[in-house]
Amino acid sequence: MHASLVPTATDLAGLVAYVLGNPYLFISSSTVMTTGLVVGAVAVSMVPRSAPVMRLVAPPLAMLLLYFGVGSLVLATEILVRFHDTIPDATETQFASGIGHLLEAGAGIAVLTPHLRSRSRRTWIVGNAVAVAYWSAQVVVLTPPWFAFQGQLDVVRAAALGTLAAGATISAVLWRAAPPRR
Repeated sequence: MHASLVPTATDLAGLVAYVLGNPYLFISSSTVMTTGLVVGAVAVSMVPRSAPVMRLVAPPLAMLLLYFGVGSLVLATEILVRFHDTIPDATETQFASGIGHLLEAGAGIAVLTPHLRSRSRRTWIVGNAVAVAYWSAQVVVLTPPWFAFQGQLDVVRAAALGTLAAGATISAVLWRAAPPRR
């Protein structure tokens, strides 16, 4: 057996059979969620930059993607560091997933970039607050199943909510410090 950069038909058929036989390894709620956010970013990017809705939608969507991409990678890195010695395959798969989510979030933000320029400080503060509220609801109501990796649900949920509380505090402090509207 030898490695090749060009997959054969047999390689592709084996991959499809593997994914169909083990769909939860690749298709999770977080994958669907990230894909939905990126599809939303692509849809939003098709709206003219001057449209008033862009001022409201693009910054929060970019912040949602940023939190998700960075958060996924941080969690995956933590899992890799803590559990690699005992379960290397699962931790490496989780780490690859974290990198994938970060790259997907980066692609969504890249698509939104033309719509993110020249936005007010308050718009970004509100965008951050919306992202924090969205992710807080996700963590509390829909708690992603991978938060419970190796029985760590309470620790991971507390860390996620602590980070989101810090994000909310930052939004509040920046809002109070922002110059008044003219």
